[in-house]
Amino acid sequence: MTAISPRRQATRKRRRAILDAALSCFLQNGFEAATIEHIRDASGASFGSIYHHFGSKQAIAAALYVEGLAKLETALQHARQDQTDVRAGLRAQIQAYFEWLEHHKGMALFLFRVSTADQVGRAAEQIDSVNYQSQQKLSDWLRPFVEVGEVVRMPTDLYDTVVFGPCSHFARHWLAGREELRFEDVVEHLSTSIIRSLCDGAITIP
Repeated sequence: MTAISPRRQATRKRRRAILDAALSCFLQNGFEAATIEHIRDASGASFGSIYHHFGSKQAIAAALYVEGLAKLETALQHARQDQTDVRAGLRAQIQAYFEWLEHHKGMALFLFRVSTADQVGRAAEQIDSVNYQSQQKLSDWLRPFVEVGEVVRMPTDLYDTVVFGPCSHFARHWLAGREELRFEDVVEHLSTSIIRSLCDGAITIP
């Protein structure tokens, strides 16, 4: 295994510090009000270092978004991995979604805010791309169950909405402090509803 040079380690550490500081600034001040100056002061990085690593505030937000969604997707992928029963697999993913939400509340709040913000240029392209890839991974996992009739056939882009749309709706209210339901109950009720909508009415092919 090739050792990472001290210079590369320092570069990674600096980039990490900028991202962590930016997340804190975006959550504290809001994306629009947060400035590069805020991020510089919080991270200890120079303007030159920030622009070298990212180029703009929008690019920092996009990098955070891609990183956050990738980590959530990893948790979902782990939950669905090797699942041969679609109902168990769906329930496992919904549980993993809320467990991730509970343990990464700040990042989750940022993801929701950025997903509804107007983004332009390369930042918008990156965010659109990572969202599409996440949707595609879910539909790829569901495809074998669709083909044998265990899951209702629909446009592939809708599966993500059906599975995680209700989860996201609740999550937004929970993150805003408007919901106090236990996650165990939320997982149980949403799983039952989502599984029913996708699996009940499907015609299994012998």
